[in-house]
Amino acid sequence: FNVGQGVELALPPVFWTQCVQSGRGCWALAMLVIATLMSSPLSVGAFSMTSLPISGLKGGARTGTLRLQCATTAGSVSEVKRDILQIAAATDRGQRLNQLVAPVYQESRGKIAKLIDELTKNECEISEKTLSGEWELVYSDVELFRSSPFFLAIEQALDTSPGIPTLGKWLGITDPTKKSAMFFKLHQLQVMSWGASTVGRVSQNLDFEKQELESAFDTIIFGLTVIPIIGWFKLLPTFGGRVVTLADKLQLEGSTLTMELQKTEVRTCPGVNRLPLFADFFMDRWYPVNSVWKLLPWNGGPFNGRAPSCKMEVVYVDQDLRVSRDLSGAHFVYTRPQ
Repeated sequence: FNVGQGVELALPPVFWTQCVQSGRGCWALAMLVIATLMSSPLSVGAFSMTSLPISGLKGGARTGTLRLQCATTAGSVSEVKRDILQIAAATDRGQRLNQLVAPVYQESRGKIAKLIDELTKNECEISEKTLSGEWELVYSDVELFRSSPFFLAIEQALDTSPGIPTLGKWLGITDPTKKSAMFFKLHQLQVMSWGASTVGRVSQNLDFEKQELESAFDTIIFGLTVIPIIGWFKLLPTFGGRVVTLADKLQLEGSTLTMELQKTEVRTCPGVNRLPLFADFFMDRWYPVNSVWKLLPWNGGPFNGRAPSCKMEVVYVDQDLRVSRDLSGAHFVYTRPQ
């Protein structure tokens, strides 16, 4: 008997028979539910067993067993989501788990994987309605910038192409489906070494009416540059911008988001100085990534080149949290901005 909120009652058959015969079934069941709920608090993954005396039964049976089963109640879902957000905060959106920096806090990677697995066991409505609107990235198993369609398209192009190029073999790549991992490693080393560049807020906006996904991340360059030990002032000015990438042909196919990368722009980021000297030339203008992509020889160009398409699976979504997974199996956790 399901009483709602994930609570189920399992009673012996004699209880139902005697309740009906006695005419006090509704009253007896109500009292039993109230007594059990008061004595058995729900918790994540908990199963509470309570034996209570059942009076008013005819025959020899005087007691029955009431089982209060909590699969994943509304409360437990909130607790799982809370634990995910706690790990996300403690690990700087997952970036302290990057083994390229240092193999620390790896136990948190296993914990959040189990929490996401627990969360995905719950039924959820994956639809254009639940996915539409703005989302902010709060956790990623991998580099934050990889949530952008620009890098998702690179991942799909590299990992779905056959063979390993000579440069890749020289760099130590042995699995043709893991070529993008080396690319992202090199990219991270180049743009983030010595703290030259840091990633700020990362967001996505899904508009199914326009069939567009707009991704953005803030980048800050030369945050702190001083002479070690004796320095007390910044050597270089801090500047940066908001990198915006637009993908169109956005479709929801089952639980998978598919799209095609179109263009990228570097906009002025509020509170951050613009790029010195070259801002007027480089910033606040769209770059036709789609057209250039099709001209590149490794994409089948310069004639009839392949389009920069990409996809991401949605494994869970509700009114305030979304979990997506890319081709490599990396998870990205988003929340609705306040």
